[in-house]
Amino acid sequence: MLIGLLVAYLFLGGGHETFLLNPNLAKNVSTYVKDKSRRDKIDKIIKAVAKDQENFQKETKKGTDKKLVDLNMNRASTREQFAEVYNSFYAGLISLQNNFLDSEIVIRSLIKPGEWDSIINKVLVTPEKGKAKKQLASENKKMQDRLIRACDRSISDPTGKAEAKKYVNEYTMKGDTVSAAFLDLNYKYLKTLRSYTAKRSDFEQPRANMITLRRNYTESLVTMRFKLIAITPTDKWEGLAKELNNSFTYMGAGLSK
Repeated sequence: MLIGLLVAYLFLGGGHETFLLNPNLAKNVSTYVKDKSRRDKIDKIIKAVAKDQENFQKETKKGTDKKLVDLNMNRASTREQFAEVYNSFYAGLISLQNNFLDSEIVIRSLIKPGEWDSIINKVLVTPEKGKAKKQLASENKKMQDRLIRACDRSISDPTGKAEAKKYVNEYTMKGDTVSAAFLDLNYKYLKTLRSYTAKRSDFEQPRANMITLRRNYTESLVTMRFKLIAITPTDKWEGLAKELNNSFTYMGAGLSK
């Protein structure tokens, strides 16, 4: 769920992977771009981008999420199997983001500098950074508490409980670290995005860094899962695994809801 909040802050467009899908963009394009020909071209691109993300989200929910849940529930699953699913997901996400970048550059070329400044000032309303960090930390703490309670229900011996708590705490600390780094990147990205003269290359490395952070976080989830399965009685794994499914699915891979 933490990834879900991170993506929601990304571009401040309700969990979208591009500012083009921020509802305020189309609204303000209609207001500030008076030329109908250019406006129609922009509208067509936005609709195509929305369809691409919709398709990707459906595939993530029906494909990636289902595979991750099946692997998580199965005690015999291997790290390599998780890696295969995540590699496929991130390959698709990178391809999607590259397509979005292409569209962002084209739309920028269809908007004049003065129009761009007026539109972007309405679209990119940046929330207070401290408030964003506080909300992410709160969500991470809630997840930590839920996981520890699930571990306590599934693991009876004191030593096992202590180890489980340690593993969950490590995962939580990773979440806090990733959140801080992700938000820093996001705010820098938004600053770059405001510039009318920004080039495609200005966005490529920050996006790559964001993908790396998300990969690191999902890898830490898989690591915790295998540590927990090693100390959880066979007949108790199903209950704990069901709680872990929330991390693997609800935007756990990245986008699905």
